[in-house]
Amino acid sequence: TYHAMNVKFTRRYSSGLTVQASYVLSKLMTDSDSYSQSGTSETTYNFRLEKSIGGYDQTHQVKLTYLYDLPFGAGKRYLSQRGVASALLGGWHVAGNQQYLSGTPVALTTSISFPIFNGANRPTVTTYDGWRAPYTGRFDPYADNFFQPVSFFGAQPQTQLGNATRYNSKLRNWPAFNESLSLSRSITIKEQKRLDFRWEAFNLLNRTRFGALSNGTQLQNANFGLWRAQANTPRQMQVSLKFYW
Repeated sequence: TYHAMNVKFTRRYSSGLTVQASYVLSKLMTDSDSYSQSGTSETTYNFRLEKSIGGYDQTHQVKLTYLYDLPFGAGKRYLSQRGVASALLGGWHVAGNQQYLSGTPVALTTSISFPIFNGANRPTVTTYDGWRAPYTGRFDPYADNFFQPVSFFGAQPQTQLGNATRYNSKLRNWPAFNESLSLSRSITIKEQKRLDFRWEAFNLLNRTRFGALSNGTQLQNANFGLWRAQANTPRQMQVSLKFYW
């Protein structure tokens, strides 16, 4: 089941600015996060036991895109007369895309398994509160752990399947923040010839979102709670120049 409230608007201004923004408040409940039976369920015979918050659920999603024709050059508010400044500054466009998304829920895993033709086993828990390890100030991946110590979750029985849901809606990965920007200009050389220049920057502010090391959610693994991987792409920039004739 998927419940969502979506607010979206598009606004075009006479100054050459176009803005589109949206906000989504949602909740996703499901008994599977894929269409294939990949062995991720404890049992394929009672999917009601698999009902959980979806692994790709994001409570809040804020997205903003915009395009702005800079007000310089022929036909614009400033530097409309021919000249060096008009030729250099005219015809530029700025476009941006910004996204601010809630983190996805976290799944706790275990290495304890049983040869009874079930799928994956899950841990046994007594609470869904307080899984997050406390830290002060900014999260330091080499000083702070994402999870509480293993002892917090108690001894794991080896004679029965675990009772934990697929995901804990009360504990989420880091939110995803991203800003991308482009600057472009089309220069007409002759009637059917033009030169297009474009500069683009992805993750402009070079934000870092930490993620788990391999098996970082598995209670019995040495990497448990170590959020030292980068879960997003570092800043990337590219420049292109195209000639049309």
